[in-house]
Amino acid sequence: PDIHVGSALPAINAPDQNGITHNFSDLSGEKGLILVMSRSFDWCPFCIRQLKQLVDAEAEFNALGFNVTTMTYDSVATLKVAEEEYEISFPALHDENSAFIKTLGILNAQYEPGNRAYGIPYPGIFVVDGQGIIRAKLAEADYRDRPDFSLVLEEARKL
Repeated sequence: PDIHVGSALPAINAPDQNGITHNFSDLSGEKGLILVMSRSFDWCPFCIRQLKQLVDAEAEFNALGFNVTTMTYDSVATLKVAEEEYEISFPALHDENSAFIKTLGILNAQYEPGNRAYGIPYPGIFVVDGQGIIRAKLAEADYRDRPDFSLVLEEARKL
């Protein structure tokens, strides 16, 4: 699929770290949603670093009218551990069988089924407006590099 800026975000139907299922309408703030796609909060140090930065930046996004959420292939139990360890106050979503990752067309295909990393996305951040339209996509070619949240805030301020 060609999910690009200007496209509608595909429907979200995913449980968070507490087992509560969410969709776009209950995730979105007044102005929209910052959706951070991550590899794993269990074993990926780059994702964990980015998660800590998101926890720190959450209030700034909220002040602009945006809610934040993350999504990984991590189990609900793994996400619950991450919530406690990194003091997450927003939904951290579990993508069952990487279905949403596949719908977005960002499945990292370098890992075969059976590999512990099978099902991870190429990491990236979507800025989605209140109507569910993708207004910005931020990602780096190298999974070790992540867009700075100041750039994401800049995109959010445009809406």
